[in-house]
Amino acid sequence: MAMGRARRAKGKNQTWLASRLECSKSHISCVESGERKLQRIDAEAADNALEQGGALLRLHDELYETQTLDWQDHLHQLQSQAEVIREYQNTLVPGLLQCEDYAKEVIAAGGPWLLQEEIDKRAGERMERSRRILESSLPHLYVVLDDLVIKRPSVGAEVMVQQCRHLLDLVDSRRVNLQFFPWDSRPHAGLNGPLALIASEAAPEVFHAESVYLGQSFYDTATVRRYGMLFAKLQANARTEADSRRFLHEVMKEYADA
Repeated sequence: MAMGRARRAKGKNQTWLASRLECSKSHISCVESGERKLQRIDAEAADNALEQGGALLRLHDELYETQTLDWQDHLHQLQSQAEVIREYQNTLVPGLLQCEDYAKEVIAAGGPWLLQEEIDKRAGERMERSRRILESSLPHLYVVLDDLVIKRPSVGAEVMVQQCRHLLDLVDSRRVNLQFFPWDSRPHAGLNGPLALIASEAAPEVFHAESVYLGQSFYDTATVRRYGMLFAKLQANARTEADSRRFLHEVMKEYADA
């Protein structure tokens, strides 16, 4: 990669560059080998540190900014390589844990301009990606969902029953460690929105934050460490796994009786 060539031309090692970008040496190694994407702010910092006169930043923009990147593809790549995923969601069931009809309704609601053919295609791709990950022994999944995720009927009652059953199947198979965060529990460490911490054996842990339209990944160790503490706080104040399973059964029955 151009950054590696520029670094070597300056006689600097990866540890030196990692200190300038406030990240780990392993992250620099992954970026230079093409295993990780460099965020624009880090490309600018690397350009300044290596005195490239904007060349690295221009290359980054040519590669990434002139086209619409599917950040969900990037997230899936991180997930498929992970050993452990810790995730919190406060609005929707995470894509990795969605059943197909739930995925279709969510995609349709978020893109009213989409034709049914495109909705079916996107949902099918999501299901295939999830299947490949969930049928493997890794990653280990630790998920905290706000009560609102399942209590609010974001899709029809029949589909909510399907989604609840799908989550219960994943819990009963011990594939997912699932906890629900009570709506009246305080302090609420998840008010800033969805987050994921993704760790793999071959690369540094990643903090991934997302909104409705955008997902961003952060690799610097300080940010990852802070949000690891935040996720631990969410887990500590959530229902136990056993109580969460009972809660999910109760909610599924409410939808079934509706």
